Amino acid sequence: MLLLFAGNTFAQGDKQDKIEALRVAFITKELNLTSDESQKFWPVYNEYQDKMKVARKELKQKQGNLAGDKECQEYLDAELLFKQREVGLYKEYYEKFKKALPVKKVAHLRMAEDKFKEELIGILQHKNKNP
Repeated sequence: MLLLFAGNTFAQGDKQDKIEALRVAFITKELNLTSDESQKFWPVYNEYQDKMKVARKELKQKQGNLAGDKECQEYLDAELLFKQREVGLYKEYYEKFKKALPVKKVAHLRMAEDKFKEELIGILQHKNKNP
């Protein structure tokens, strides 16, 4: 069902918004979120994702010209800083997620995110083979 929806979705408008809609639907289904849980969880999760986007953007800015040793070292330092920020944010939001969801659902969140990424990659690969 995700494949059919995604096939139609990617042909329209803003891909990032469509992917986000798919992510919300997928994670909601995978975690079997109630409407009360969803109301508490999604604002926190979106805040977490926004902070991760900022961190990824800052890392991406360092990927520009890696011709010299200095630029390469700056990129490696930025990558290490990104990984530290990523872990720090997850630790911070892990506690916030536990306030919004039962711990069992928080434990399954990472698996649901990974499963969504795998399915999305599969959809994109399928779409590229059959344009």
